[in-house]
Amino acid sequence: MFFRHSADKLIYPLLALVFLMIISYRPAYHLRPDMPKGFFAANVPCGPNRPVEQKIACAYWDSAQMDIQWKYPHGHPLPIDVPPEFGIDAAVLGPGASGAATRDLYWHRLQQVWYLPESWKETYEWNWSWASDPLSSAGEWLRDTMNRLFTIR
Repeated sequence: MFFRHSADKLIYPLLALVFLMIISYRPAYHLRPDMPKGFFAANVPCGPNRPVEQKIACAYWDSAQMDIQWKYPHGHPLPIDVPPEFGIDAAVLGPGASGAATRDLYWHRLQQVWYLPESWKETYEWNWSWASDPLSSAGEWLRDTMNRLFTIR
């Protein structure tokens, strides 16, 4: 049975606010600033005194960070064909760096490291995007929660 109390007018809105805050503080995944080992074999940081091959790899990783991760977020598959936004400036690194073969090579490498946990950084942040479509957001939350609970790590 439900009994009314004088504090109900304060408790229920406070509980609703706490509930909204809990569901709005969500994990966000971003590509790490440092390349994973599968993207470029040498594990030295990017910098100006590196070989040309590593500069090219760093430029393609930067392109993945700036353009690709926003179009294809964490957990979503990458297309087989190279999207037009995945590329680098040929004037800086030479015409061979932005050639079709080099671009395909680094796209293939990105596809290989895309699902690896060491490619992504997880942070928690406020995200109110669920409010625009609460049903699909609830479905995504349920899927992510089930994957996290029942995935063997």
